[in-house]
Amino acid sequence: MGNPSSTVRATPAADTSTGVEDIVAAVEEDIVLGRLHPRERLVEEDLIERFSGKRHVVRQALFQLETIGLVERIKNRGAFVKTWTPEEVENLYAMREILELAGVDALPLPAPAEWLEELESVHQAYSAAVDRHDLRQVFHLNIAFHRTLFAATGNPYLYQTINEFAQRAHGIRFIAIADEESLSQARREHHAMLDAIRDQDRERLRQLCREHLLPSKERYLSLYRRAFS
Repeated sequence: MGNPSSTVRATPAADTSTGVEDIVAAVEEDIVLGRLHPRERLVEEDLIERFSGKRHVVRQALFQLETIGLVERIKNRGAFVKTWTPEEVENLYAMREILELAGVDALPLPAPAEWLEELESVHQAYSAAVDRHDLRQVFHLNIAFHRTLFAATGNPYLYQTINEFAQRAHGIRFIAIADEESLSQARREHHAMLDAIRDQDRERLRQLCREHLLPSKERYLSLYRRAFS
């Protein structure tokens, strides 16, 4: 699951100093797309060079990445891409299921036309990205689909918490996003969710959302067992 002694693979540095949020977004994307692996070290000097950033900005970005569960800092060793234990994964996904099913229960059915149209539009863009195998767009449009879905709950606290726990899982999802069958399955499940919304079938939508969480979790746990058992 990565070499603890390896360093972040740099891309060309930006022309100007990069802010905390930009560094967080870029490293998060690297983790999800498999450019950085669990237990891979994040070296401050490499990040400073890559982003033309100041040391305190890079340190703040690493702190934020740790806060959202993508990075762990080990005393006297530095910062590393977080490796989730099986227990942590099970607990995280148990919380995600609780939150997302509460979100489904709060969705308005029948669906407002404007919301359904927006959700369908995001799904079409996601599907096109899957066809192109544009993993960067797949990642961002998948986030957009689920945020558009749960934005309709009308509960900003529930919506924010669902998003926070989904973001924590980004360090687990890197296996599924690179797998073509996983992407095709996710696309089919998104389509089925839309059908359930059109049919005003809340129970089917609950089941689909529950099942949608499983593939990335199971693939990560399988990889973990092979790597560390």
